[in-house]
Amino acid sequence: MATDGYQPISCDYHDMLEAAAMHRKKVELEFELEGVPQKEQGTIADVFTREGAEFVKFVAPSGALEIRLDQIISMKEA
Repeated sequence: MATDGYQPISCDYHDMLEAAAMHRKKVELEFELEGVPQKEQGTIADVFTREGAEFVKFVAPSGALEIRLDQIISMKEA
């Protein structure tokens, strides 16, 4: 289930992710997937909730990813 160990993020950080999605800004995300740190450039296509956890749909050159918000380490404009 998506909520296993989910830690909600701050409202301010959530707002920053939504603004990046709304303005289709190119960003660099550092995040963990299955415990492996990764860094990619791309755009946030959506911020959404599923099964009690929040996610971004991140579109990178390598393809689209769904990343749980508490797995994002950092975000900066690319």
